[in-house]
Amino acid sequence: MPEQSSDLLTVARELSRGGTSGAWSKRAVSTAYYAVFHKISFAAAQRFLGAGREATGAYAILYRSFDHRHMKTVCQALQASTLKEKFRGHLRRGAVSQETRDFARAFQKLQEARHLADYDPAVDFPPDEVASLIDSADAAMAAFDRAAPDEQIDVLALMMVRTRD
Repeated sequence: MPEQSSDLLTVARELSRGGTSGAWSKRAVSTAYYAVFHKISFAAAQRFLGAGREATGAYAILYRSFDHRHMKTVCQALQASTLKEKFRGHLRRGAVSQETRDFARAFQKLQEARHLADYDPAVDFPPDEVASLIDSADAAMAAFDRAAPDEQIDVLALMMVRTRD
């Protein structure tokens, strides 16, 4: 299974140009978030199992192991310039790169917007905000890609697994 994130961003952009109803904008916002979510799921499955394993049960289990709420909690913690003790111990570093902080900030923002888009019937996203959120998703994925490989793998593991304190 190839990475879907860039295709999802294309879909989000097309939806943002869609009809005049708020449903098109909401769907675009939700799709932009899922582009980033699938980027992370794919990166983890590829990193921990390797290419060519997409048809295995282990790949599907790993890909589906991410919990949105846990990912938000991790991203909130990763935005700090100095990590809290709990995360310093898990990641074995006192801070993460600016790229990882940028990714984490955008991920949290996109997740909150997706939640509104999917569950608040009264919310309306103006076209410029939709475009900004889609650009934010694109920037989040690029920031993740620029992070050092060892930091990426640590963040993926932390986002995927609930750790003991």
